[in-house]
Amino acid sequence: MAKAKIFVSYSHKDQRYKDELVKHLYLLERQGLVSIWSEGRIPAGAEWSDEISRAINESDVAILLISPDYLASDYVLEHELPALVSQSRQRGLVIAPILVRSAPWTMVPDLAQFQFLNEPSKPLASARDRDEEFFRVAHRLYDLISAISARSEVEAAETATQTPSSRAALETTEGHIFLSHSKADGDFAELLKLRLEQIGFTAWIDTDRLDPGLDWRQEIDDSIRSALALIAIMSPEARDSEYVTYEWAFAWGSGKKIIPVMLRQTSLHPRLATLQYLDFTNRIARPWSRLYDSVRAMRTAPNTK
Repeated sequence: MAKAKIFVSYSHKDQRYKDELVKHLYLLERQGLVSIWSEGRIPAGAEWSDEISRAINESDVAILLISPDYLASDYVLEHELPALVSQSRQRGLVIAPILVRSAPWTMVPDLAQFQFLNEPSKPLASARDRDEEFFRVAHRLYDLISAISARSEVEAAETATQTPSSRAALETTEGHIFLSHSKADGDFAELLKLRLEQIGFTAWIDTDRLDPGLDWRQEIDDSIRSALALIAIMSPEARDSEYVTYEWAFAWGSGKKIIPVMLRQTSLHPRLATLQYLDFTNRIARPWSRLYDSVRAMRTAPNTK
């Protein structure tokens, strides 16, 4: 298993919780499974903001120790957290918050989208057996790191099998993938767009090109007609969205391939439910490789539902 780089973001007033976390991860670090970075490792005389940015850019996992002091930090809210979220969207950095002390984290949209390593209703500070809670967190981290390692190995193998000529062919082939999503799922749609571009596909999101004053339905219709396929990003909000329903229904009527992606669990329209969907509800173990395979297959397969 490849070594995973862990970035720990915390308030200095929560130093003891950070130290306890590192202690419980010591065996993983000793076995060469992880390397842990926190502000305490910034060399004397170094520019600390540059060191933090470098560590964020190189990390595979970011652990955020959430507390009132953490959320009261202007640096965290204005610089560190936005940088982490940006890396999550651009390259899949895994963000794993831990609630150490009760705090209004739901008021921070960037935090509300991530899955906590502990139960947010039970902060570590109020745990009867703190060692037990840290043990559970460490165990979940091990599972997380294992999933990341497996994903990296698959992606490396995919990259190794692509020749320069095959990559060039992907880049020059006409057609695009239409991403249908609700406004609430815009961040994931942007991440998916970047992921598809990395394997040579162009992804179309309506916010990219729909200018004020344009007939949105005509623009949508034209884009779907010229698309290789439509990926329907499903969630409770998407299920209730007339726009999303219109888009996949129009694609269905146009004979386009539709790939449903279940981002957050919801019931599906009876017609859409007849299609096999990809389960992306578990953020740690999302089947990216299966999605890539499905998209690549459309280069050579007939364009049918």
